[in-house]
Amino acid sequence: MNEAFVLLNVDYKHQQNIIDAAKKIPIAKAVKTTYGVYDVLVILESNNMQDIKTAIDVDLHKINGINNITSLIAVN
Repeated sequence: MNEAFVLLNVDYKHQQNIIDAAKKIPIAKAVKTTYGVYDVLVILESNNMQDIKTAIDVDLHKINGINNITSLIAVN
């Protein structure tokens, strides 16, 4: 199983909409509000690395209000 931790900096006015939209991504296993440098954590899991790439490059990038995306891909 491939796993990615995606850290988002978001516009606070859009934060709840971003969380709701991220939860609709089929391979999103968790979406959490965080405090500190990043505002939202999205955990993606899939057997197919292309699905993770698509979730980051397409699904997350089309959500309005995200200012920055930092992706951490876990390797075994």
